[in-house]
Amino acid sequence: MNRTAYHPSSVILHWLIFILFVIALATIEYRGEVPKGEPLRDVLQMIHMHAGQLVLILVILRLLARQLFGVPPALPMPPLQRMLAHGVHFLLYVVMIGLPLSGILFTQAGGKDVVFFGMTLPGIIGQNPAIRGPVKDLHELMGNAVYFLVGMHIAGALWHQYAEKKPILRRMMLGKTDD
Repeated sequence: MNRTAYHPSSVILHWLIFILFVIALATIEYRGEVPKGEPLRDVLQMIHMHAGQLVLILVILRLLARQLFGVPPALPMPPLQRMLAHGVHFLLYVVMIGLPLSGILFTQAGGKDVVFFGMTLPGIIGQNPAIRGPVKDLHELMGNAVYFLVGMHIAGALWHQYAEKKPILRRMMLGKTDD
């Protein structure tokens, strides 16, 4: 069988990670609109952090699924498009791993515990105000980069699907997509 779509586990993880990114970004953006001291700010921060930590777990599972089940063959495209696609995918993995890790690091560097569904995570670093600011800046830079990278990812998929008439969207959907 010549598989033309990603394995169902990869598809499910792809869309769960996307949903969690939307939740993480939406909650942190909305948190900025809520006045300081309001209890809702803490709730939004907690949701943001849990979504990010879940992204980290699911991206690790996604990488394992990729190793176990492989990926369908690449669609034919010009070398520049292939290089851009690989670059965007690589950077998406960097931020899917880097955002949660940097969030954990800057929280711990600020002397706060990182809690994951009621469990306090072990400390990676101790309180360190000297690195907290730069790590937070990196976290925010990657958070802003996500908008650009996801936009590029979606634009590329839509370009291939509708301008080039390649069935690329079917590759990341559940259902009968194999030949």
